[in-house]
Amino acid sequence: MPSQFSTLTLSCIGAGRLGKTLCHLFSKHLQIGQIINRNQVSAQLAVDFIGSGQAYTGYSDLKPADLWLIATPDNSIQQTSKALKNSGVLRNGDIVFHCSGSLGADSLALDNCPTASVHPIHSFANPQNSLTHFAGTACGIEGQPEAVEVLKPLFANIGAAPFAIASEHKSLYHAATVMTCNYLVSLMALGEQMLAASGVDSAVGNHSPLEPLIRQTLDNYLSTDAVSALTGPIARGDSATIEAHLQALQGQPELWQKVYCALGNATIELSAQQGQASADSLASISTLLNLDNR
Repeated sequence: MPSQFSTLTLSCIGAGRLGKTLCHLFSKHLQIGQIINRNQVSAQLAVDFIGSGQAYTGYSDLKPADLWLIATPDNSIQQTSKALKNSGVLRNGDIVFHCSGSLGADSLALDNCPTASVHPIHSFANPQNSLTHFAGTACGIEGQPEAVEVLKPLFANIGAAPFAIASEHKSLYHAATVMTCNYLVSLMALGEQMLAASGVDSAVGNHSPLEPLIRQTLDNYLSTDAVSALTGPIARGDSATIEAHLQALQGQPELWQKVYCALGNATIELSAQQGQASADSLASISTLLNLDNR
């Protein structure tokens, strides 16, 4: 049965990991037009991954498309939109959208084309893996109604779960996704570094000894909530253990202590909600974590 989008054509500027993944998924529902990258090699590799489209490297001789995806880095989106506008290929009513988490649709600054932003809350580190794991991905969408009306069902057709996000709140929204994705990776890396500094082999049976703990903690959090999933010395109000940790961190990289204390302060609030630790014990821990403005 033909897709409701089968007569539409989509072209993409900046087909990196995100761009080529989405284009591959879209290719089952609409026609892929031109894939424009900085050089012919990367453009052709993207086309090969997508399985359709034509590789291009510039804005001359572009062909019209009903949908234009700008998938460049955030700091190039406005410049790319301007170049697309100046190319003369855009027609009144063509939809132009980007996938930035922090920029709104208005950053595209196009007068005669409906614009939108659709940000998938998904890590595209491995595009091949993303093809099979994209289904169920939440996507924050905002922009002009004419664009949203088309893009919302299009993303739903590739398995996404679109939800509305106010453009004025996108930076805070994006900070939340960075905190729980990028910074989670950084946190786990710091844990591995501290483990190595303690003399523990970071690979036991080809896996980190922290892996089962990480997986169990995430499962507990996702299946319940933060207050229910919290365990450990701050949840118990164990100030002596926290003091021992801080002593052990003396002489280690200063960053380790700063991160430990910052996250410890956030954990105090969760522990207070949980109610297992006394107010006095949490006050003692707070003093330790904030001693000399660590």
